[in-house]
Amino acid sequence: MNAPWLVLVLALLGGPHALHTGPRDPNIDENMQVNGDWFSTAQASDEPKLLWKDSHVMFFVRKIHVTLKTIEFHLYRRIQGMCVPIIMMANKTKKKFQYTLKYAGHNMIFLEEVDPSRFLIFCIHNHWHGKETVVVNLLSRTPTASCDVMQTFRNYCKSHGISPANIINLTQTDHRLRA
Repeated sequence: MNAPWLVLVLALLGGPHALHTGPRDPNIDENMQVNGDWFSTAQASDEPKLLWKDSHVMFFVRKIHVTLKTIEFHLYRRIQGMCVPIIMMANKTKKKFQYTLKYAGHNMIFLEEVDPSRFLIFCIHNHWHGKETVVVNLLSRTPTASCDVMQTFRNYCKSHGISPANIINLTQTDHRLRA
Protein backbone atom coordinates (compact mmCIF):
# COMPACT_ATOMS: atom_id res chain seq x y z
CA MET A 1 0.00 0.00 0.00
CA ASN A 2 1.52 3.33 -0.94
CA ALA A 3 1.72 6.28 1.45
CA PRO A 4 -1.26 8.35 0.13
CA TRP A 5 -3.58 5.35 0.51
CA LEU A 6 -2.27 4.66 4.01
CA VAL A 7 -2.88 8.28 5.01
CA LEU A 8 -6.41 8.11 3.63
CA VAL A 9 -7.17 4.84 5.43
CA LEU A 10 -5.79 6.17 8.73
CA ALA A 11 -7.80 9.37 8.36
CA LEU A 12 -10.98 7.39 7.74
CA LEU A 13 -10.32 5.08 10.68
CA GLY A 14 -9.48 7.81 13.15
CA GLY A 15 -5.86 8.74 12.46
CA PRO A 16 -2.76 7.15 13.99
CA HIS A 17 -4.71 6.19 17.11
CA ALA A 18 -6.59 3.64 14.99
CA LEU A 19 -3.37 1.58 15.06
CA HIS A 20 -3.86 1.02 18.77
CA THR A 21 -5.99 -1.99 19.48
CA GLY A 22 -4.96 -2.67 23.06
CA PRO A 23 -4.01 -6.01 24.56
CA ARG A 24 -4.93 -9.21 22.74
CA ASP A 25 -7.19 -10.14 25.66
CA PRO A 26 -9.68 -7.26 26.01
CA ASN A 27 -10.85 -8.65 29.37
CA ILE A 28 -7.58 -7.85 31.13
CA ASP A 29 -8.18 -6.34 34.53
CA GLU A 30 -5.80 -3.41 34.83
CA ASN A 31 -6.09 -3.34 38.62
CA MET A 32 -5.05 -6.96 38.93
CA GLN A 33 -2.55 -7.26 36.11
CA VAL A 34 -0.97 -3.85 35.61
CA ASN A 35 -0.63 -2.73 39.24
CA GLY A 36 2.70 -3.35 40.87
CA ASP A 37 6.43 -3.10 40.47
CA TRP A 38 7.93 -2.77 36.99
CA PHE A 39 11.32 -2.09 35.40
CA SER A 40 11.86 0.04 32.30
CA THR A 41 13.77 -2.26 29.96
CA ALA A 42 13.53 -0.63 26.51
CA GLN A 43 12.35 2.57 24.88
CA ALA A 44 11.85 3.62 21.28
CA SER A 45 10.76 6.75 19.47
CA ASP A 46 10.21 8.13 16.01
CA GLU A 47 12.26 11.12 17.22
CA PRO A 48 15.83 9.95 18.12
CA LYS A 49 16.64 12.96 20.31
CA LEU A 50 13.92 11.82 22.73
CA LEU A 51 16.12 8.83 23.56
CA TRP A 52 18.97 10.96 24.92
CA LYS A 53 19.67 10.39 28.60
CA ASP A 54 18.50 13.84 29.71
CA SER A 55 15.46 14.00 27.42
CA HIS A 56 12.21 15.16 29.02
CA VAL A 57 10.64 11.77 28.19
CA MET A 58 13.47 9.55 29.41
CA PHE A 59 11.81 8.03 32.47
CA PHE A 60 12.47 4.86 34.38
CA VAL A 61 9.21 3.38 35.66
CA ARG A 62 9.37 1.71 39.06
CA LYS A 63 5.72 1.12 39.95
CA ILE A 64 2.23 1.48 38.46
CA HIS A 65 -0.93 2.00 40.46
CA VAL A 66 -4.31 1.81 38.73
CA THR A 67 -7.47 3.36 40.22
CA LEU A 68 -11.01 3.64 38.87
CA LYS A 69 -10.22 6.88 37.01
CA THR A 70 -6.44 7.08 36.72
CA ILE A 71 -3.22 5.23 36.17
CA GLU A 72 -0.36 6.44 38.33
CA PHE A 73 3.24 6.03 37.23
CA HIS A 74 5.94 6.11 39.93
CA LEU A 75 9.17 6.79 38.10
CA TYR A 76 12.61 8.33 38.12
CA ARG A 77 14.09 10.90 35.80
CA ARG A 78 17.58 12.27 35.54
CA ILE A 79 17.58 16.04 36.00
CA GLN A 80 20.95 17.81 35.94
CA GLY A 81 22.70 14.56 36.81
CA MET A 82 20.43 13.82 39.78
CA CYS A 83 18.03 10.87 40.01
CA VAL A 84 14.65 12.45 40.87
CA PRO A 85 11.53 10.48 41.85
CA ILE A 86 8.36 11.67 40.10
CA ILE A 87 4.73 10.56 40.16
CA MET A 88 2.67 11.17 37.02
CA MET A 89 -1.05 10.58 36.94
CA ALA A 90 -2.85 9.92 33.65
CA ASN A 91 -6.64 9.99 33.38
CA LYS A 92 -8.54 7.09 31.90
CA THR A 93 -10.59 7.87 28.80
CA LYS A 94 -13.88 6.33 27.70
CA LYS A 95 -11.92 3.83 25.63
CA LYS A 96 -10.43 0.90 27.49
CA PHE A 97 -6.62 0.91 27.82
CA GLN A 98 -6.32 4.61 26.79
CA TYR A 99 -5.25 7.47 29.02
CA THR A 100 -4.50 11.18 28.74
CA LEU A 101 -1.67 13.02 30.43
CA LYS A 102 -0.71 16.68 30.42
CA TYR A 103 3.09 16.78 30.42
CA ALA A 104 5.22 18.57 27.85
CA GLY A 105 2.09 19.01 25.77
CA HIS A 106 -0.82 16.61 25.45
CA ASN A 107 -0.20 12.87 25.60
CA MET A 108 -2.38 9.95 24.62
CA ILE A 109 -1.12 6.79 26.30
CA PHE A 110 -2.14 3.39 24.97
CA LEU A 111 -1.64 0.13 26.85
CA GLU A 112 -0.83 -2.12 23.92
CA GLU A 113 0.41 -5.50 25.06
CA VAL A 114 0.29 -7.22 28.43
CA ASP A 115 1.67 -10.41 29.84
CA PRO A 116 1.05 -9.57 33.52
CA SER A 117 3.78 -11.78 34.90
CA ARG A 118 6.37 -10.65 32.35
CA PHE A 119 5.89 -7.37 30.44
CA LEU A 120 3.81 -4.37 29.33
CA ILE A 121 4.10 -2.20 26.23
CA PHE A 122 2.85 1.38 26.35
CA CYS A 123 2.71 3.62 23.29
CA ILE A 124 2.53 7.38 23.85
CA HIS A 125 1.54 9.96 21.25
CA ASN A 126 2.78 13.39 22.33
CA HIS A 127 1.42 16.58 20.78
CA TRP A 128 3.63 19.55 21.58
CA HIS A 129 4.24 22.77 19.66
CA GLY A 130 2.22 21.51 16.69
CA LYS A 131 4.26 18.33 16.29
CA GLU A 132 3.35 14.73 17.09
CA THR A 133 5.97 12.29 18.30
CA VAL A 134 5.66 8.68 19.37
CA VAL A 135 7.44 7.02 22.28
CA VAL A 136 7.08 3.32 23.05
CA ASN A 137 8.05 1.82 26.40
CA LEU A 138 8.70 -1.78 27.38
CA LEU A 139 8.29 -2.56 31.07
CA SER A 140 9.27 -5.86 32.60
CA ARG A 141 8.57 -7.49 35.96
CA THR A 142 12.31 -8.28 36.21
CA PRO A 143 15.31 -5.96 35.69
CA THR A 144 15.94 -7.52 32.26
CA ALA A 145 13.59 -8.78 29.58
CA SER A 146 13.92 -12.16 27.89
CA CYS A 147 14.94 -12.39 24.24
CA ASP A 148 11.37 -13.25 23.16
CA VAL A 149 9.96 -10.21 25.00
CA MET A 150 12.58 -7.96 23.39
CA GLN A 151 11.64 -9.41 19.99
CA THR A 152 7.95 -8.73 20.69
CA PHE A 153 8.92 -5.12 21.47
CA ARG A 154 11.00 -4.78 18.30
CA ASN A 155 8.14 -6.23 16.23
CA TYR A 156 5.67 -3.83 17.82
CA CYS A 157 7.95 -0.86 17.06
CA LYS A 158 8.48 -2.00 13.48
CA SER A 159 4.72 -2.38 12.94
CA HIS A 160 4.32 1.24 14.09
CA GLY A 161 7.00 2.63 11.80
CA ILE A 162 9.81 3.02 14.33
CA SER A 163 13.25 2.13 13.00
CA PRO A 164 15.32 -0.48 14.89
CA ALA A 165 18.00 2.22 15.14
CA ASN A 166 15.59 4.17 17.36
CA ILE A 167 15.24 1.44 19.98
CA ILE A 168 17.40 1.51 23.09
CA ASN A 169 17.96 -1.17 25.67
CA LEU A 170 17.62 0.53 29.05
CA THR A 171 19.11 -2.37 30.97
CA GLN A 172 22.50 -1.08 29.93
CA THR A 173 21.99 2.44 31.30
CA ASP A 174 22.49 4.02 34.70
CA HIS A 175 21.51 1.37 37.26
CA ARG A 176 20.76 4.00 39.92
CA LEU A 177 17.72 4.99 37.88
CA ARG A 178 16.57 1.39 37.56
CA ALA A 179 16.95 0.34 41.18
